[in-house]
Amino acid sequence: MPKVLITESCLINRGDDRGGVHCEVGEIVEGVPKDIAFELARMGRALFVDSNDDPTKGNTLTASKEMLKAADDMRRARAKAAKEASAPAADAGQGGNSESGQA
Repeated sequence: MPKVLITESCLINRGDDRGGVHCEVGEIVEGVPKDIAFELARMGRALFVDSNDDPTKGNTLTASKEMLKAADDMRRARAKAAKEASAPAADAGQGGNSESGQA
């Protein structure tokens, strides 16, 4: 089963009991049935990661190396942002504009 790079958020039905699984832009999804992967690529919602999976003659539905690198960078940035968002702020509650109550 081919790997695809998601280029437009969509639901992917992998033919199992989960039904459609939501996938975000930049995700690389494995285990997509060939016919579903081709339809997603044909509709512009995904690109094949490996040119050997692309059924077109000129590999027109295959992601470039630059696109795969950009997707990897996006994945890392999302992970970093999620990590930073979950960490407590070091300066929480210590603002410079607080009133001291002294006259």
